[in-house]
Amino acid sequence: MAERGIDYWVKRLVLEDMPLFSRTVQQVAGMANKENCSFSELAWSILEDPALTSRVLKLANSMYYNPYAKRITTVSRAVMRLGTNAIKEICLAISLIESVLSGLHKEKVAFEVARSFHAAVQARKLALRFKLPDPEEVFIAALLARIGNIAFWCFSGSLGARLEQAMLTSERDELAELDVLGFKLQRLTERLSQEWKLSELLERVIRDRNDTDPRVRSIKLGCAVAVASEKGWDSPGIGKVIKEVSNTFHLPVVETTEILHQSAREAAEVTEFFGTANISRLVPVPGEVFCEKTERAAIATQDAKAGEKKILDAGLEPSGQERYPKPDPSIQLGSLRDLSTLMSSGGGELNLMLSIVLEGIYRGIGMDRVIFGLLTPDRKYLQGKYGLGCIEGNCLEMFRISANSDAPNVFGYVLKSKKPLWVSERPEASLKKLLTEELLGVIGMGPYFIMAVSIKDVAIGVIYADRKSSGRKLDEESFENFTFFGQQLHMCLSILTGD
Repeated sequence: MAERGIDYWVKRLVLEDMPLFSRTVQQVAGMANKENCSFSELAWSILEDPALTSRVLKLANSMYYNPYAKRITTVSRAVMRLGTNAIKEICLAISLIESVLSGLHKEKVAFEVARSFHAAVQARKLALRFKLPDPEEVFIAALLARIGNIAFWCFSGSLGARLEQAMLTSERDELAELDVLGFKLQRLTERLSQEWKLSELLERVIRDRNDTDPRVRSIKLGCAVAVASEKGWDSPGIGKVIKEVSNTFHLPVVETTEILHQSAREAAEVTEFFGTANISRLVPVPGEVFCEKTERAAIATQDAKAGEKKILDAGLEPSGQERYPKPDPSIQLGSLRDLSTLMSSGGGELNLMLSIVLEGIYRGIGMDRVIFGLLTPDRKYLQGKYGLGCIEGNCLEMFRISANSDAPNVFGYVLKSKKPLWVSERPEASLKKLLTEELLGVIGMGPYFIMAVSIKDVAIGVIYADRKSSGRKLDEESFENFTFFGQQLHMCLSILTGD
């Protein structure tokens, strides 16, 4: 009976395409888990989602991830500077914050998310303090250690109300879960972790065996601190946990206490970095007066709308302007610096160069859509390979254009001449005859920019950019900047190939 119940919830949560694990976040997390994941793959996954792009950059520039305040303006730079584990950490943390804005039990979800952030920061601080490997992975595992609870409360509806009522009279929450649901929510965490392939380290923590890995111990202790401190930092429960941490890491109790206190303060600050002051107040900070669980939930309910507004005001939800970026010289400059840094470090690769250039054109010059079309092996067609701002799901598949010289069009002309081209709304006669019916069926009339991408003077594809969706006009400055990006890419490719 219990297993049938949990099977139902696992199936439902997976099929619901939960807000807290959107397709993009799952893709980013999956890529970051791959040993051979390239920076370009990770950058493309983030850049394809304008909302995630703005959030990642905001957090990459926060004191928590960027304590030296070296401004990061591009996703490519964020990925290169922070590394894949930190980017995964940011994306999964963002997904948890999104969960607070969904479902009927916002106060319960807010409480669970606050506890998860507190546990994650405590565990990560211990991992850093004792120089354990991959502290970001420790953060992620601790952050997701109660993902079953968060997922359930997001979608529990009336059943959640029954469980919440049972918890008020039950000696332990787990007993109420077994009574109402037929299974513990920790078991749901284990099943969802397996289904979403979140973290092997997390699964080891959930199995709760005598694992000697100090990272597992850090995570379990971080979670224990988060739970025990909710009764107050002067309660007997937190005193026991402090002693356990002290014994585990061979530190004096006074020093251990100071580390955990500092981590609690940091956890409250971290949740504010993610734009959630209402959750920040649910993290128990030493020296402050705290409400009991029900009172903290009431605070979260009262602040739900204010927190939602703050997130919107901070630009963390896609707006029309985010979908169609405005020109930003700082992003253009950042992309050009990224290209220079990439080449000087000797770590150049074509896909990463393309991601930097396309981001610079899309977010820096301010285009609605940018597509890199790659020549097929027989060199007869240009096929969409990468794209930013492609709202339609099959945009890249539809971008298939003849490159055959027997049926010339403007793309074939650019591939042959290797000169950037601005196709206006009213093209001159010489260009008008190159706007074939096939071409009009794929991208329509102008205006748009196109330029060839070549390696050792052999064209391999084109970059196409337009502002058709927003209806904004193209201008001379935008075309000059578009052309300049093409020149810089050509120089980098020449250096890369030793031409």
